[in-house]
Order: sequence, then structure tokens, then C-alpha cells
Amino acid sequence: MTYLEKIIKEKGSILSSELLESLTNKEKGISKEAARKRLSRISKDVYRVKGLFADGQILFFDKEIYGTEEYYSGLSRAFRKAGKQYNIILQSLDFHYGQLKLAHLPAYSVNPILDLKGHITFNTALEKLLRLKLIHADEEFVTVSSLITDNNPNYKRAKGIEVAKNFLLIQFNDWSRKIGLVSYNSSKFHSEFGKYQFNFVSPSYIGSLPKINNQKIIPAFVVADILIGNTVNESQIEFFINKVKALKFQRNLAKFIPFLIVESIDTKALNTLKSQGIVIGFVNELFGDKYKDLLNSLIGLVTNAGAILKKNPEAYLDLISKLNKLVDGKTNNLRGDLFELAVGYYQGQICQTIDIGKIINHDGLQREIDVFGLLPNKLFISECKGYNHKVPLDEVETWLTQKVPVIRKWILDQPSISDRELVFEFWSTGGFTEDAIKFLERRKSSTTKYGIAFYNLDEMIVKSKEIKSKKFTEILREYYIKEI
Repeated sequence: MTYLEKIIKEKGSILSSELLESLTNKEKGISKEAARKRLSRISKDVYRVKGLFADGQILFFDKEIYGTEEYYSGLSRAFRKAGKQYNIILQSLDFHYGQLKLAHLPAYSVNPILDLKGHITFNTALEKLLRLKLIHADEEFVTVSSLITDNNPNYKRAKGIEVAKNFLLIQFNDWSRKIGLVSYNSSKFHSEFGKYQFNFVSPSYIGSLPKINNQKIIPAFVVADILIGNTVNESQIEFFINKVKALKFQRNLAKFIPFLIVESIDTKALNTLKSQGIVIGFVNELFGDKYKDLLNSLIGLVTNAGAILKKNPEAYLDLISKLNKLVDGKTNNLRGDLFELAVGYYQGQICQTIDIGKIINHDGLQREIDVFGLLPNKLFISECKGYNHKVPLDEVETWLTQKVPVIRKWILDQPSISDRELVFEFWSTGGFTEDAIKFLERRKSSTTKYGIAFYNLDEMIVKSKEIKSKKFTEILREYYIKEI
């Protein structure tokens, strides 16, 4: 075993730059070229990770630790030292309690979403992390591996923050257009500017920011990202600062005003943002202390929805009422995000226990159960869509062919509940297209291993009357019928 192989064995994993430094310290007269040749002759029994680290560095690691906690710890350390763009993605997932929507995650990276010379695109970076099994991804979510994070993932809190951010984007849009900062009906959420993604993008015609080219006005832009749910530190703003710097280097790009919206931030991070000309939008300063408190209550409700809706269901109605009064009726924008809580409110009246947003894994496949209701002899597994349009055929086909089978197999593997009758439900406030209804009816009549039920808004009203749930009827009429 050579000297370098012994170091790798002792360290478990080590970057090539660290190996070269160790070798040159031991053999003072060795040339850089000779040292690199020594690295190239390291046994093939020593595993390597290439193509992820700055300056072409290689991570060497002992094959005995592959797949262990030590292996992932070494990968994490190497990313922090020499793989910033990958580390920032992992760090952003960690900040958001382990999970972000696939459509939202690019904003929290330093990778462009469109081709940009000298940069790796977000999709390429994501694919490399997937191959290393540092993250998991499906059609909707990206989750960080529990082996690569120091914190325990909390997917329910991640969902609560997502709901709160969606609401905050709506409120920021309303604020910015009311003061004339942005054009009135032109804002886009989770959109592109300068080949990078931001939570908020909108043209602005204020002051001297717009340009005039051949008598045509070229607007400036307001771009913004949101970090809430934690106190923000200096490392957690790297993604935003790097995006802003990259935009400033682009020629012929429109002028822009960058906002980072936060709840709480430490002094170092605050000063760093200011030094880069970034506007820091504190939630309480933009919208008031009451708004901030209610936003945190909203996060808490979504995080602990199952317990709250079973033990204190009035808390759901109270919070929506307070939000509605504070923000002039804009809670209707939350109806899609909160519809599963409405269904949970209903199921809580008939089930012994309920769970909201339950994440299950079976044979490497992850699925989310919107509402999971348990009775002594029956299980209700509810899919909830607070749409203002009809659910199309392809969506119900995906539900029945890709989601339901995985959830059913997972249930059959749970001895405590595997013998209970299963009912898979699809609740849609917007109803269903005709071909979707025909498909659901066919599957309902031909399926014997479990029950299938589906409800539109009128049928939900009927169900609420059957159990004499005036509150559920009130929820539907107040927050959903108005929008249909």
C-alpha cells in the first residue's frame, strides 16, 4: 500500500488537492508533475468521484466506506470546500427542512436554468446529485438525503413554509404594484430573468431605470427571492448574491432591482447584502407585525394539520378568518394550498385519527398522501385539488396508475393497518372533465381490491350535510364556491 493509499484509508475520503499538499509536505523536493503522476497511479481499488469539484479536483475514498455515513459525510465536506454550486443546492434544501418543489428549487441555486457560457445548468447539476443519491426527486418534489444533512428533514414544515411563501409572493406583488414599483398586471412567480430563476419577476418603469432604444421603452425589472422559516445566515444568502453578481456581468441585460425577503437575518448576512446593493425586505416592515405572526401561525397550522384539525378544528377557521380580514380577502389565493386542510376538517369529523401531507416510501418510490383518515376497519386516502378548473383525464390516470398502487403496496406492508378496507378518494373543487369521469367510473366498477370515490363541489356540499357539518359547508361556500 502506497503512502497516498494509506492516507486515503486513514481519512476515509480526501480531495486530490489535499493529497497533493500532504505529499509535497512529506517529500519537499517533489515536483508538481511527479506528484500528480503519483495520484494517477493510485490503485483502482480506491474509488473516485470526478467532475464535481473546482479546478478538476477528484475525491478519493476508501471502497470500504462506500454508502456509509462516513462516505456521505466526506462528500458533504468536499462539496463545502470545492463544490460550491452543489453544496448550495443541498444547503438550500436543508434550510427548507429537507424538501422543495422541483419547480421552485432552481431559484435557490447558483445555476442558470437556460444555457449560459461557462456555467452548468440547474438540470445538469441536479442530475449529478441524483446519480450520487444525495437527493431524491419525483415529478413534484426534490428531497435531500437524510445521510447528507445534520438536521432531520421535516416535510410537513417544509410544506407549511411553501404555503406561506406562496401567500407572501401574492402579498409582495400587491404591495409593489400599489406603490408603483412594478407594472400592474405583469408579475410572474418562479420565473426567469437573465437566464436565472427567481421567485418573483416583474417589469418596472420607475425613474431613470428604463432604457429607450429606437423610441421603444425597455423596462427595468424587480426580482425577488424569499427566505422564511429560519434565521438567515451568511452562507444561506450565497445563492442570491451569486445570481446577482452573474447578472451584473451580462451585457445588454436590462437594469434590475434585487429584493431578498426575510423574516430574520443575522448581522453579517445583512451587511453583506447591503454591500452588494440588495434590498432586504423584512416581512414585518413590509406588511406589519400582525401579518408576520399570522404567517407563522399558517406555517404552524400546515405543519401540525392532522393534530390541530382533530383536536382543535376551529383553529383552522379562526386563522383563515384573521388572514382574510388582514389582507382584504386574498385568502382565496390560498385555496389550492389549503384545500387538503378543508378535506382534513371533514375527515376529522368521521375518522378516529387523520394525517395531512403524509410522506410514504415503498421500494425507493416516494408518494404524498394529502389526507390519510383512519377508522378501526377502514382507511380513507384522499387526493385533494382546490382547482378552479376541471381535472383532466391524464391527471386522474396518473393518480390511479402511479400513485394509488404505490400507496396501496405500502399499506399492505404495514401489519397494523394492512387488513383494513381501503378507499381512495379524489376531491376536486373544479370537478372533472367528461372523459376523466368516464375513466373513473370504469375503474370504480371494475376494481375489487379497494374502493374508488370522487367528488366535485356539489357532491362535497351534499357530504357535509350528511354528517351535519355546518362548518365544512361554510368553508366550501366561503372560500371555494365564490371562486368557481
